[in-house]
Parts: sequence; structure tokens; C-alpha cells
Amino acid sequence: MESNRNPPGKHIVFCNCQGSNTDRTKSEKIKQYLQTLPVRVTILSDFCGLAATKAGSLNGLFSEKEEVMILGCHRRTMNLLFESISSITGELPAPAYINHINSETEYTENEVNKFLSSYRGRQSTTEISEDSGWPSWYPVIDYNRCTACGQCADFCLFEVYEKKPGRVDVINPHGCKNQCPACARICPATAIIFPKYKNGGAIGGSDNIDEQSENERRARDVENILGNDIYTTLRNREIKRRSIIKEEAMKKALTERENMLKQSGMQKI
Repeated sequence: MESNRNPPGKHIVFCNCQGSNTDRTKSEKIKQYLQTLPVRVTILSDFCGLAATKAGSLNGLFSEKEEVMILGCHRRTMNLLFESISSITGELPAPAYINHINSETEYTENEVNKFLSSYRGRQSTTEISEDSGWPSWYPVIDYNRCTACGQCADFCLFEVYEKKPGRVDVINPHGCKNQCPACARICPATAIIFPKYKNGGAIGGSDNIDEQSENERRARDVENILGNDIYTTLRNREIKRRSIIKEEAMKKALTERENMLKQSGMQKI
């Protein structure tokens, strides 16, 4: 019996990433080309930033009635970002039939045209922006590799991570210092990704990880960053982190006091 179901629609989602590892000229050409096609197109100004600060704006991005092609960075990275959005919004991250293209290394107009085949829909373009100016540099944890050792949280001075029983979470992405991937470089499980890391490899979210090379790289990084006495270094960083937190709390308290005095018209005592 012939099915009466309508064929699925098509939808192309393009992350117009603003990272330093992105070829901006190429990204602009991709954007312009997609806007000429007879299909629904969604352009994300910066998927990393949206995932961290405006996850709700991506609600309804996917429909079971549509076949989706995603143009973005590594599939592993994007899958982890979708999972983080799902944990925040409660929505399924994406339909099972997603076509993924790494727009930096794999994109061609032929691949897009092959996806559309003879499909003819209505051209529509929606742009979802994360326009705060934040570079959206922050770590993403691959929980398939993470052992919850907590070394990243012990190392970080800026309260980006939180240790819980059997799990480490990224709770303060804005606290991360731009272009600093040190916690990922010393992670014993190579479980931390910085999507905008320009040197690639496992830290940059590569789908294919050369375990031997990563182990050798990590051994060098641990020696350079932590030295021979790892535990003493981590303990010293814990002391320094507490000092930074106290200093920031004191600055905040003094600022609040100054504001209160100004509002009340009182003079400094």
C-alpha cells in the first residue's frame, strides 16, 4: 500500500562562526550562496555563544518533518553543543537524520546541491544572533572521555568548572580567559574541547583523535604547565583561586557600598 505521507522538507543550518580559526571570506561566500537556494535556511551567528548564553533561542530549530543539513565545525564538537542545549532546554537536540558538513574543510556547493537534489521549496532565511561581543571562548566537556578526576577544576583560577560527585560541569563559561586552553592541554583523558582552538587536534574537537600523539603532547604540556610536582602546583593554584575570589568579593562589596552612599547622598566615612 502506497504511503500518503508527504516527503520531508529540507532545512540547512549554517554556523557563521566568528572564531579566529575561521576563514571569514569563505564563510561570507557560503552565507551568500545559501540565501539563493529554494530552501529554509537558518544562520547562527555563533553557535558556541548561542549554546552558552541563549540556548532558548534555538528552541524549535529542528522539526521531525524536515531533513537537516548542518554546516559548522567538527561533528563531535557540534554534537556536544547540541547535547548541552538539550540539557538546558529539555528539547531533543536534533532529528536523527542530520547531514553534517565541516564548513571549513569539507564544504562544496556540490555537497549542498546533492542534499537538495530535486527539492524545490520556498527560500527563507532566518538569522539567530549572539551579539554581546563576547568571543565565546570556553571549554566543552566530552563526557564519553571524561573520568571526573577534577584536575581541570583544580587548575582553573576563574571558577569555570564545578566538581560534583562523579561529574565535572562547566558552570561559568564567561569566566574563561580568551585563547587560554591550558586546562584542556593537561586533561588526563583529553576530554576538554575548545571549539575555537585554532591548532586543531583533540582540543579543537577533531573527530579523529590520534591517541599516541595526544598522549605525547599532553606529557609535554603537563611538564611545561605543572612541572614535576603536579599535586603541589594544583594545591598552590587552589590557594591562589581562593585569594582571587576573596579579592573579587571585596571589590564587589566596596562597589556596592559606594553605590549605596551615592544613592543616599551620604558622604564617605
